[in-house]
Amino acid sequence: MIAFNIHERRKAYRVYYDFIVNCEIINPKDSSLRNKTALARDINSEGIYFEIDESLTLGTAINVSFQLPQINSSIQATVKVVKVEIAGGESKFGIGAIFTKLEDRDSGLIKQLMERLNINRLLELIIKKEGSDLHLLAERVPYIRKYGEIEPLDWPKLSAPDVKYLLYTIMTKQQIKNFERDKELDFAIQYDMLNRFRINVHQQKGFTEATLRLINTKISSFEDLSIPKVVEDLANIRDGLIIIAGPTGSGKTTTIAAIVDFINHKRKAVIITLERPIEYVYSDEKSIIKQREVGIDTYSFSSALKSTLRQDPNVIVVGELDDIETIRTAIIAAEAGHLVIASFHAPNTIQAIDRLVSIFPFDARKHILSQLSHCLRGIITQILIPRCDRKGRVLATEVLVATDSVKRIIRNDELIQIPTSIQTAGAYRMQRMSESIKKLVDQQVIDPQTADFYSEEFTKYVR
Repeated sequence: MIAFNIHERRKAYRVYYDFIVNCEIINPKDSSLRNKTALARDINSEGIYFEIDESLTLGTAINVSFQLPQINSSIQATVKVVKVEIAGGESKFGIGAIFTKLEDRDSGLIKQLMERLNINRLLELIIKKEGSDLHLLAERVPYIRKYGEIEPLDWPKLSAPDVKYLLYTIMTKQQIKNFERDKELDFAIQYDMLNRFRINVHQQKGFTEATLRLINTKISSFEDLSIPKVVEDLANIRDGLIIIAGPTGSGKTTTIAAIVDFINHKRKAVIITLERPIEYVYSDEKSIIKQREVGIDTYSFSSALKSTLRQDPNVIVVGELDDIETIRTAIIAAEAGHLVIASFHAPNTIQAIDRLVSIFPFDARKHILSQLSHCLRGIITQILIPRCDRKGRVLATEVLVATDSVKRIIRNDELIQIPTSIQTAGAYRMQRMSESIKKLVDQQVIDPQTADFYSEEFTKYVR
């Protein structure tokens, strides 16, 4: 769904819902009637789309009757066929028809259904409320996450079918097919010029539910995000592996976008991004940027990464290091002279290294640590902390630069020494998370109690 004008979007909005339509097809020659049963797929106040077992001539008039979901009243109308397509197989046709006769009462009932199942109203609301995530739950009201906290919306409870068809309205036919097969789907939509949504649709206890992450399409600079200057040094490196680590929802994708945009304006390079789904859309400046979406342009991160090595890249961005093959190929690419920037879920810097290596069999640990020590250039670990004015969250970062000392620590599997190495390597402009958090307290951006909580959360997994 790409829409840039709210009024145009509302006019074109259609509700995806399955229901039976009884059809009286009118013969234009003698006005005789013949009855057929069809299955509606979507509807709006202007028309209806249904599937039927025969092809109809454009302009054919049909008397239709149907009952809308959760509305105990039958609707009678006359429609005219304006679109005919093959809907699947040789004996199923998709019919697009506009209403030519519809009582005001029935038009009002259709608009009532559209209003209840208009996901655009929910998307507008999360933007207006400055939320980061929208949760659509079966038999619950919608929830949003705002400044890190979950809160319910003042919205009617959504039934299980409501949630399903709210989501189906913004999904393509192929996406619906893929979701019903796999029970999982990641995709993104462009809502307007400034906002995109990354969407994960999934099942929970047999019900369709979803999480929608709001993404401001404006790519922030290092200055906007208060990213330490040392990250510019890492972005200027020509080869090796840079890992952006942090828990879910810590802004890793936003930081990667800032790094890619920095390189795009500084270097003549070929940048290839592998994402699931594509969130930020880049415009070529000095660099050529190719964005490949897992699930649409390729089947997996690992297969795409192998193919990318044959596409003349200078910089490779991996949206997620999520399996052995992807990690192994990323390391090989970094060793081969490419700059690889990758996202990885981990609560802190030590865990980022330990978890990455622990994905491999234990007997391969020493070898992987050795490989990693050779190709690693740095790890940026980050968290988002609520501001004391409660007007959003602010980024706190820890930056590890892979100096000779750090490489030796990794190679010898002495990861517990990393915090000390960061603290004592001032010449390399490394930064501990505690320093970053303290600066935010000193600047009165966050309060001391919040600082203490997040400092403890960051270090509690360090062993």
